[in-house]
Amino acid sequence: MVKPIDRLSTLSASDAPKSANASRLSGLLASSLLLVIGAAVCLLLISIVFKKIDSVSAYHYKPVTMISYKEYALLKIESNKQFKCLSQLYGKESAWNPNAQNGSHYGIPQGKSKYLSTLNGYHQIDWGLDYLFHRYGVDTNGYTNACKALQHFKTKGWH
Repeated sequence: MVKPIDRLSTLSASDAPKSANASRLSGLLASSLLLVIGAAVCLLLISIVFKKIDSVSAYHYKPVTMISYKEYALLKIESNKQFKCLSQLYGKESAWNPNAQNGSHYGIPQGKSKYLSTLNGYHQIDWGLDYLFHRYGVDTNGYTNACKALQHFKTKGWH
């Protein structure tokens, strides 16, 4: 015959491993969830850091030298097709020279703004791409339409 005290201790002993296992399992699930959330946040930050480049970070993009104006423009326009058009356009306009001046037109994009003469080449490219976006819109893939600007330049002699 089992004494009541033995029965209590037996029940408590058999329950202890179950609750310990349940506690261990919930702790493992919580740790796994935190690990997944942490990995997702890290991946998000990495994608933002490596995808985003602006005129300020272009100075520091390469450890030894700055990236060229053409490399910067390609990173900003994100389309090889549109970059080829942009490269031709800016090649004809200024030969990618940030100090270029033709009458009242300044810089790489040859914009009619004296303000451009005060900017470095990277900021001039930012300005030029904004201008192209507002004037010519985007292509069917959603990229700034430098090809439309180039076609206008070939037809009219300006863009």
